[in-house]
Amino acid sequence: MQVLAALLALGGSPQRTPTADELRLFDEGTQALGAGDARAAEKAWRAGYEIGHDPAFLVHIGEAQEKAGAPAEAAESYRRYLRQVPDASDRADIEQRLARLGPAAPPPATGATVETPGEFGGTPPPNATTTPAAATAPAATVVHADAEHPAGKEDEDSGWNRYNATAVIASGVTLALLGTAAFYGAEASSKENDIDRLVMFRFPPPAYSSVAAAYTSAMSDGRSDAHAARALLLTAAGTGIVAIVFFILDGVHAPAESQPAPAAPPALSLAPAGAGLGAQGAWSWQF
Repeated sequence: MQVLAALLALGGSPQRTPTADELRLFDEGTQALGAGDARAAEKAWRAGYEIGHDPAFLVHIGEAQEKAGAPAEAAESYRRYLRQVPDASDRADIEQRLARLGPAAPPPATGATVETPGEFGGTPPPNATTTPAAATAPAATVVHADAEHPAGKEDEDSGWNRYNATAVIASGVTLALLGTAAFYGAEASSKENDIDRLVMFRFPPPAYSSVAAAYTSAMSDGRSDAHAARALLLTAAGTGIVAIVFFILDGVHAPAESQPAPAAPPALSLAPAGAGLGAQGAWSWQF
């Protein structure tokens, strides 16, 4: 009867009679606290509280926590008691205990005062958050390096790709070769005119030796210039074909390369090392 009276006096509902297990656990906690084992008393009273959630146990749990040197835990037990029994007759005494233990902890972010399932040894719900930092910490923003500097983004924006860049470079080389071939062709033509002039005009006998030397030199230089012009024209024809082929490839592959998924490289390609106008004159063969 003494145990029952203690339970009712500390906030238990008069309409509810404590069960035999509650009375037994309350008595076990009282004996453990009297023996100096505060944590054993707390454990017994927690088990008693889980049976019927009688708020009277919360006060005794707080006392055991104070004895065990855990003021923060004790304060939380007292606050839970006041939340569950706002009109408790011993409210002033509990508030004095809270003032003695220190300032109240900041309220939860949600402002809820409902008891969380699983406290005091119960089974937490599957989605319960057990770490406060996990609920209040802002979600980390993951920034991928590829999103900030996507590969090939500058090339795509500039409109350059391996095909049109190769075609433009081949066109430039073709023009340079044609210009050089024209120069050597003009030199060969000039030497031919010199030979015609030497053949058509007659010189006195003492001048024959100098005319023969000039004739021989003009013939030799003319042949060299003509050969160089022909070789340059053939090379220009080759680079011109390369330019035409890659202009065609650019027209065929440009729509595919504009899609988000990168197109597979061709089996055989000739492309400048680098991108766009930054090729720096270097070439790379890809097989």
